[in-house]
Amino acid sequence: MLYHSLAFYKTNIKKEIIYCNFLNVIKKIYFLKIKKKKYKKMLNIKQIIYFLITFKIWKKIEFKNIILITTIYKNNIISNIDAFLKLYLISIGKFYCNFVNLNNIFEKLKNLIWTNIGCYFLEDFKILDLNNVNIIIESIDKIPYLSKFYLPNNVRISNTNRVRLGAFLSKGTTVMSEGYINFNTFIGKNCMIEGRVSSGVYVSNNTDIGGSSSIMGTLSGGGKNIISIGSNSLLGANSGIGFSIGDNCIVEAGLYITSGVKIFLFLKNNFIIIKAKKLSFINNLIFYRNSINGRIECCKNFIKSININKILHKN
Repeated sequence: MLYHSLAFYKTNIKKEIIYCNFLNVIKKIYFLKIKKKKYKKMLNIKQIIYFLITFKIWKKIEFKNIILITTIYKNNIISNIDAFLKLYLISIGKFYCNFVNLNNIFEKLKNLIWTNIGCYFLEDFKILDLNNVNIIIESIDKIPYLSKFYLPNNVRISNTNRVRLGAFLSKGTTVMSEGYINFNTFIGKNCMIEGRVSSGVYVSNNTDIGGSSSIMGTLSGGGKNIISIGSNSLLGANSGIGFSIGDNCIVEAGLYITSGVKIFLFLKNNFIIIKAKKLSFINNLIFYRNSINGRIECCKNFIKSININKILHKN
């Protein structure tokens, strides 16, 4: 499916487009007849152009550094602008994470210097006259902060440089200072993010990602194993997972569980040994380390909901 967007663009000294600020995104460009409903009329693009030319209004309109960008979400990324638009589509909620083709994104994206007055190539930045400009270098990266392109509603972010473009944040989300959300991610409603949400991860509603906790993603050795966390779940501080967990699950603080870890599952008054990935998506589980023998155990979670600090979570 084609997605179109008007965008303000910025070029480098070689007149190459390196950055776009998207104005509006639509799926299709329609050419419709005039529709009469009561006393209202809707003009299509051809009729608007005819109207502008006939009455010479077009002479008063200045189009400067504006282009129409088109992308096909299933195709590989073809340029840095195409990559920005696809990440933007995820952030504004047009697609869930892992639905858009982001293959070869790091090959096509260009390393830019992101500042408080715009972005630059390194070569362009070196020739700037910085004597009369108060400039702050915010990052040197291929992917910018989410706030450079889009500000989600009813969301609290302690440090905006901890959330990248391509992350979707639902209403009620709170990202604390040590929280980090990578691109191609989804965060559900009323979540508290104090740990790291890696690329490709889906987090459902009312879930707490504890301080310095970690979720294994699809980059840097993560492969194609996509991880999700269900609703009303909790990752304790300094914990981590390499497999998906269901709703109403708890992982003890300091406990990191990868998909191949052997777990002692308490079932029918006995413990059975099972790999962690076999427990993926199962609801109402508690994972903890036995303080006496050191083994990782799992049992049923009989608590219907996790008690959270509602004042802290409220935005």
